Amino acid sequence: MKKTNSFFWTVNCKTGWAKMAFLLFFSALKIAQVTAQSWPISIDSRFDDWTEALASYTDNSGDPGSVDLLNFQVTNDDQHLFIRLEVDDEIELTDANSLSLYLDTDNNATTGTQVNGIGAELQLKLGDRSALFKNGNATVTLSLYEVGFFSQPSVSAKVFEMAIARDAKPIGNNPLFPGNTVKVYFQNGSSGDRMPNTGESFTYQFDETPTEPYEPVALEKKEASQLRLLTWNTLADGLTDDFRKPYFERVVAAIQPDIVTFNECWDMLPGQAATFMNVASPIGNFQSWKAVKLDEGNITVSRYPILQSWLIFPGHRLTASLIDLPDNLYQTDILVINGHLRCCDADNLRQQEADVFIKFILDAKTPGGVIDLPANTPFVLSGDLNLVGYGQQLRTLLTGQVVNTAQFGPGGAPDWDGTDLQDVIALHTDDRMAYTWYNDYSEFPPSRIDYHICSNSAMGIEKTYTLATNKMPAQRLAFYGLQANDTGIASDHLPKVTDFSLPLATSVADLGSNAADFTVFPNPASDYFYVNYKMANAGDVAFSLSNSSGKIVQEWPSRIADSSPSVRVDLKGLPAGVYFLKMTSKEGVSVRKVVKNG
Repeated sequence: MKKTNSFFWTVNCKTGWAKMAFLLFFSALKIAQVTAQSWPISIDSRFDDWTEALASYTDNSGDPGSVDLLNFQVTNDDQHLFIRLEVDDEIELTDANSLSLYLDTDNNATTGTQVNGIGAELQLKLGDRSALFKNGNATVTLSLYEVGFFSQPSVSAKVFEMAIARDAKPIGNNPLFPGNTVKVYFQNGSSGDRMPNTGESFTYQFDETPTEPYEPVALEKKEASQLRLLTWNTLADGLTDDFRKPYFERVVAAIQPDIVTFNECWDMLPGQAATFMNVASPIGNFQSWKAVKLDEGNITVSRYPILQSWLIFPGHRLTASLIDLPDNLYQTDILVINGHLRCCDADNLRQQEADVFIKFILDAKTPGGVIDLPANTPFVLSGDLNLVGYGQQLRTLLTGQVVNTAQFGPGGAPDWDGTDLQDVIALHTDDRMAYTWYNDYSEFPPSRIDYHICSNSAMGIEKTYTLATNKMPAQRLAFYGLQANDTGIASDHLPKVTDFSLPLATSVADLGSNAADFTVFPNPASDYFYVNYKMANAGDVAFSLSNSSGKIVQEWPSRIADSSPSVRVDLKGLPAGVYFLKMTSKEGVSVRKVVKNG
């Protein structure tokens, strides 16, 4: 594989009387032709695979106009032409701008749209989400999707990466890229900045050197002890659609999640979602999935008990659920926030929902308020967040930078260690793309709008993927019991999966070789609960009840065990939340979690 690029200036014009007019005009034109370097690019908004060695053009900074174009890079693999663009200030790449990308795909200045000395067969009108393709005398208007266009990020930014399908055929059998070169040109409106500048052009020559193949991602967990979270927008109650339900079932059966956040369950009851999961991914041992629905359209389902749930803010689609993870597996529970933020142009509402999320998390981390989480409890925001507008909404969710401080407080670093949360970006299992939504018939290009945003100080990320069954080869589909059209028919959103590693429980032996056993009921409780315990040998036992911050709120220093030991614990006057009951005896120490309802 080539490691360097060479640059040279040449005159790209044929002589001859028929071309004399063009020769006179283009004789002063500077043309940069770049020897190519094929390179495996992932369209995921991380940009870490773009290296300085790749072909590039740098423009002057400080040009007038609404958008100051700074630089671009170009590379390719066997399937795509890749372009990285940088501008001086945030824009939404596919909305509300006058930016066009012109591609001269036959390297002939006399064909296509005449612009800045090139003949562009393809004009991508990025802000209008449309494309003009000229072939001879024919001109057609297409969607960005129809020319195989992908880009990231889906929110406003200063840097973007784009992919265009090399095998695209916009008109009949006429290929978009008939040769091995392409000229690249950006222009902002009719009188704005342009790149390359007037009198210059940039020609890229495709490199057919094979790139490193993409290694498909196995659907299984790496370790059974990891906790698998799935989020999936079901597209208008898809789980109860008799036609689409089998497609959902096959996918869920292949993924085998532990917790799922479903969106767009508008008319569904939580019991219907639990029943769906019992069929698609049965737990066994006569156990059933648990489900909760507090807001409009979001249902959270879990293999494990849901201790308590909160509607974070009235009128917003954000439900938080504290999941009771097995004490014999994990040292901690997990807080899962199921979110479906407002769609499309509702930037103000989406920002408000982002602010609300941060206020809730900061409250959960500190004593008092709506919820008190034990220190270092893992939490994750999961769902269709519809992040297609201003990048500030994503920055708020990650950094805690609240916009409406008068209503939602000053904000602050949301993770337990005083740092940002992590945006868990998931490539497709069989492709270097990270989009989670696409619609063949929409003017909008594929977008990454389904998210897992987590407290990475309290949990590890072991595997993550987005499943697009249409990208999977037949052998892999058969292995997992899937069909190529499963995800496409089930929904316009793709299922996104993340496996988390959590602090594992210490064994009972580590707490005491013959630790006493006890039960708590009812749990969750309201005004009181009972403790029944048994010990191999009679003797003194001590109990203490602590809140989530570790402060002891009640204690019984010494009690003599008898033949039918039982203790009633009064909870009146204590705020709702999570408590921990500790029993200490000569046989060891045992701890049980108790939840007090509001």
